[in-house]
Amino acid sequence: MSPLIVMADGAAPYWLLAQTGTPVAAPAAPGATGGAPDPNAPQANPLGSLVMPLLLLGVFFLIFAPQMKRNKLHQKLLTELKPGDEVMTSGGFFGTITQVKADRFVVEIAKGVRVEVNRSNVEVRAPGAEPVAKPADEKKI
Repeated sequence: MSPLIVMADGAAPYWLLAQTGTPVAAPAAPGATGGAPDPNAPQANPLGSLVMPLLLLGVFFLIFAPQMKRNKLHQKLLTELKPGDEVMTSGGFFGTITQVKADRFVVEIAKGVRVEVNRSNVEVRAPGAEPVAKPADEKKI
């Protein structure tokens, strides 16, 4: 007969079960017998539930907030454009706005060559073009 091997929790080791084929009762879960919970058991971290919301907040401020700011500035630019403003389109064409329509601009890209451009395809005022309003406190160097 083989010697009886018992683990610290009172259960037989799994390798012994495999060798003998004798079923062994599973150890009771801590606190399942009505006793006090084990004081050495790992406790849940109270800050663990804050990790995901803080991560989502960080993603919002690092990615979405700057993009929303750029969109807001672009919309402001589109509402301020008027005939005579020099602009650059998303395709890289430079031209002068000759007419403003509800959903597009008519831009003259060469003498006598006018194209209609969707409002959202106007990227920026052309470099070197006068801004709409200069801040009063801007100092020239």
